[in-house]
Amino acid sequence: MREKLAGRLEWERTGVGIRIEIPSQAGWLAVFFGFWLTVWSATGWFFAARISTAENPENVPLIFAVAWALAWVLILIAIIVCLAGRTTLTLDQSEMAIQRRVLRMEWDRRRFATKDVLNLRYIPSFSLRGWEGTTYSTYTSASQIRFEADGKTRKFASGISDIEAFALIDRMLEVYNFPKDRALEYIGRP
Repeated sequence: MREKLAGRLEWERTGVGIRIEIPSQAGWLAVFFGFWLTVWSATGWFFAARISTAENPENVPLIFAVAWALAWVLILIAIIVCLAGRTTLTLDQSEMAIQRRVLRMEWDRRRFATKDVLNLRYIPSFSLRGWEGTTYSTYTSASQIRFEADGKTRKFASGISDIEAFALIDRMLEVYNFPKDRALEYIGRP
């Protein structure tokens, strides 16, 4: 039986482990992609109208039409992922699995031996601004949960809020006490 954990998160017990559902962070990203889908559609219709009234419409490069349609489909997929994507974390004493789904179809699944998962931590969102060479740049990163496994840094739950992250990690630590390098306690940002 699913219960509310914190914010948008829901969880349930699975024998000796837990399963936590993490919905995608729609917000401004979906609005951004929606805007670009509208602009891209209007641009395509504008060019299609101009081409159909041209003297030689058969001179329209097919590659342009295919590229436009492909970009339109990719933007639409990005909107669907923003609005309907979910990550499911399943954790027990022997295995941690992260499954990503969109519209109930599995998109990606990663499994790790729980004993091999190290340095579980929450990285809050941040923004870096400054001069790089001759341009002023801004880099923004969404919040996420990170850990090391199989010699690589892994991440999930992008866009998670502070309250959700603390509740998620607290629930995970009830199942398994993940080892952590002491040096990580002294690092403020990635």
